[in-house]
Amino acid sequence: MQNSFGGLWDDAKCFEYEMQNQIRLDNEGFVNMFRATANKINSLIDFKTFADVGGGVGTYSLVMKELDKNVTYYDLNKHHFNYAMLHNVANTYIKCDITEAIIRADLVACIEVMEHITDEKLHSMLDNINCKYFHFSSTPHTTTWDAEWGHINIKQEAEWIAFFELHNYELLTKIEVPTTWSLLFKKK
Repeated sequence: MQNSFGGLWDDAKCFEYEMQNQIRLDNEGFVNMFRATANKINSLIDFKTFADVGGGVGTYSLVMKELDKNVTYYDLNKHHFNYAMLHNVANTYIKCDITEAIIRADLVACIEVMEHITDEKLHSMLDNINCKYFHFSSTPHTTTWDAEWGHINIKQEAEWIAFFELHNYELLTKIEVPTTWSLLFKKK
């Protein structure tokens, strides 16, 4: 069975793995990592609306909502979606295939999601996004469990920058949160 992000594990197993590995909202260290991320982004750019695309358990949404941003949470995994709603992480929730959705916000974030999606679908996704800024992170590392987890599109930083340039984004800055390979793009 394939999960909503391209891997061999089903959605329930992926969600359970995250819960067991403390990728959850009652892990203060994990939440604080995203608070540091939100505060860093908030110090760099001016924005009022935030879209968390492939929002997972909703940590980034939660901390942006704490900063009084108007937050829209997007995810396809029903376990993520229900967990995020239960914890009231956003102002609006949209359960959908993010590669087909029309997404509008001042700032769009896609954190550790795009490595799960083919280039063909990513081109469509980026064409459907209307934003001023795009916060991006996608692991550049391969693992022994990429197939199970759905890591089907691992690229290095220069490759992602070139990919975003195809959609009229320019690199604004590299940032160190929530991963050391995070990038902040600005729409040209």
